[in-house]
Amino acid sequence: MTVKWLSGCAGIVLMAAVAVAQDVPPVVQVKAGSFVMGADAAALPDAVTDGFGVMSRRPAHGDFDEVPRHDVTISRDFKIGVTEVTEAEFRQFDPSFRAGVNAESRKSGAEPKGKSGGDRAVAVFNGYAAGVSWNQAMAYCAWLSKKTGKPYRLPTEAEWEYVARAGHAGFEPAPALDQPNAFGVKNMGVGRPEWVLDWYGPYNASSQVDPVGPASGYTKVVRGGGLDFRHSKPGQIVPAQSPYFERAANRASMAPSYAPVDGNIGFRVVQASMPATRPVQAERPFFETAVKKTVDRIADGPNPAKPWYHVHELFPDLAGKSMPEIGWKLGLARGLGINYHNSAIQQLPNGDMLAAYYNSPNEEDDPDQTVLVMRRRAGSEDWDMPEPWPYFADAANAAPVIWNDPGFKLGSKPQSARVWFFWGYPRLIGAPPFSYMTSTDNGADWSQVSFPHFPAKIGRYVSQPINSIVRTKDGTVLIPTDSTGRDDDGNGSISAVWGTHDDGKTWYDTGGRTAGRHTTLVVAKDGETLLGFGGKNSEIDGKMPLATSHDGGKTWVKSKTPFDELMSGERPSVIRLKSGRLFFVADYNPTHQKHLHKDGAYVALSDDDGATWVMKRLPANILTVGYVTATESADDVIHVVTSKNKPNYEIELNEAWVLDKDAGAGSDAAPLSISEVKQFSEKYADGKLKAKWSAGRASDGRVLLEGPETFYYPGGRVMWSMTFHLGHKVGEEDYFRADGTRVWTKTYGADGEWTWVNFDASGKRVATSRWRGKTLVSSDAAEGR
Repeated sequence: MTVKWLSGCAGIVLMAAVAVAQDVPPVVQVKAGSFVMGADAAALPDAVTDGFGVMSRRPAHGDFDEVPRHDVTISRDFKIGVTEVTEAEFRQFDPSFRAGVNAESRKSGAEPKGKSGGDRAVAVFNGYAAGVSWNQAMAYCAWLSKKTGKPYRLPTEAEWEYVARAGHAGFEPAPALDQPNAFGVKNMGVGRPEWVLDWYGPYNASSQVDPVGPASGYTKVVRGGGLDFRHSKPGQIVPAQSPYFERAANRASMAPSYAPVDGNIGFRVVQASMPATRPVQAERPFFETAVKKTVDRIADGPNPAKPWYHVHELFPDLAGKSMPEIGWKLGLARGLGINYHNSAIQQLPNGDMLAAYYNSPNEEDDPDQTVLVMRRRAGSEDWDMPEPWPYFADAANAAPVIWNDPGFKLGSKPQSARVWFFWGYPRLIGAPPFSYMTSTDNGADWSQVSFPHFPAKIGRYVSQPINSIVRTKDGTVLIPTDSTGRDDDGNGSISAVWGTHDDGKTWYDTGGRTAGRHTTLVVAKDGETLLGFGGKNSEIDGKMPLATSHDGGKTWVKSKTPFDELMSGERPSVIRLKSGRLFFVADYNPTHQKHLHKDGAYVALSDDDGATWVMKRLPANILTVGYVTATESADDVIHVVTSKNKPNYEIELNEAWVLDKDAGAGSDAAPLSISEVKQFSEKYADGKLKAKWSAGRASDGRVLLEGPETFYYPGGRVMWSMTFHLGHKVGEEDYFRADGTRVWTKTYGADGEWTWVNFDASGKRVATSRWRGKTLVSSDAAEGR
């Protein structure tokens, strides 16, 4: 624009007006209207669903979170940015910002290294403000509103899809870069992800007017492109910029504080007031539901002087049937896959066990890979069904680690007991080494997602935490992750160790790298020395290496252990027991083979920090423990969770079992009787009844649930009711919505047989399935009804 100079105050006013106009993103008016939101009715073209060499073939109609399709009306005209907010426009708000190294990340001194997409060309983004957090985008909108006197905000998810479709009912490729669609809006669906206003959550099937999403959540919706980075060529990011993830209906999601050094998420503005629509109530995963605070004889258990061995089956087995076509219809959580690996387990302060794995539709290179979580409630013999959580759509979550931190004194200030939940993103663009959430109420509620803040520069890494978190005697918390690069002797299979001296406010790279990928970490008896056991794909004379550090992880010294080296799909786990011994578990691999998982597994104890060991083979049905994790509960029982074993188990054993030379010692026999049954109850803060139950001491020493158990909603309606005998559910189990409608009924018979009936919100039966333990026997869905 050419501006003529004017004299006096008039000229100053005109120049100021022009300056303001140049600072404000251009917008175009979009008329109100209606459309069908979500997955397209017609099957997508093969060119859109094929895997692009990096993933499984995509679903023919879109991802599970794009259904149900539903009618949406946008009731008011609104103005939306012609393009995303540019780097120059955003710099008016934050002068220090530049795409590729944003303000928050540059202050941390972090460098984009490792397998996180950090070597891509920033030029792909052509000057728009990439790498901005949702929080920063909202702050920009508030700043722009104050500056101009006009209301600016992010588009709702429905508004974004309405504009992106631009009148198309089905799949239609977006116009080329910088070309307008029918509404005059550019670059929606060209592989440039954008924040929208809504929290991420499942769709509702009903017709809606100006929907604004759930009232709360852990991630915000991202539209317009994917977040997963696997392979690339100059100017290309695959699969993030693949046609499937550029579709108008595709949904990604990310924590609102995510602002990586080399991120690809930007945003565009809407000039309009906020919709008056009320957000819908957020759905809670089942594992967050009906959580007790009361600890019932948590330290009582089997006699520690006698061998103890007991197993719990973990996962549902659909007997070869499809999870999307069968499992989800039967009541299993949508998004649950069939590939569970990379285990985690921990006892919570209330005695419940919490386990987590990665969860993939098929193979682990899938962008829809996520983390799953499940709970085994104290005194119960059975694990709840697993659920994908926390769900980051199209971001390929992996490698969960759970840590029950009993609290400590930071200086003179006592810290409250809490549970930490860590995980990583092996292929997320711009991923940090890990992220985490914390809970102080036994996993019923969790903090928002935190990403580590690094005041100093850090070295190479892979965003994949390993199964151990430790605290040294000075209060330092340490967590290992995988790493790229090589150690001093050229070994390319290594792990990084990250630390915090201030309980997670800031983190640092300890500097050194260990002797194996997937190194499991423990603190020596002196409270300072770090012992890092092996991992996979590294060896000394065919044996697993031990890396020892006397300087907090800055340097490591290698030595040889008596254990077999591990290969792909395997890792060890080591923990410090309350007795002072080290407990170790891993696979045998005497012939140094990959991916066979056939030689069995073992456990071991050491009284001298690993100088010598007593080893014992696990029973013959444990062909592998895979990516294994161990923990110890308050009753001195060791819990081991397996992966790649068929089926996977939670194994309970004690030190006496490891030390007993009889392979069959402490065989897995059910208790015969129960006594000392006590009644318990809990109330909400307002005094209303929350739950009532009973538990007693079984003949094998354990405290098990016995008799009726009922949980109530705050309003007084029944939430969940069942009956236990010796820790097993018997009779009928019912789960209800807050409005009183039934979600499902499970009826238990003899010999592990049970029936599961699911209902929709209107009370109509939608599926019936029959199970034996965790294995599906038959179902309506399997029979095509």
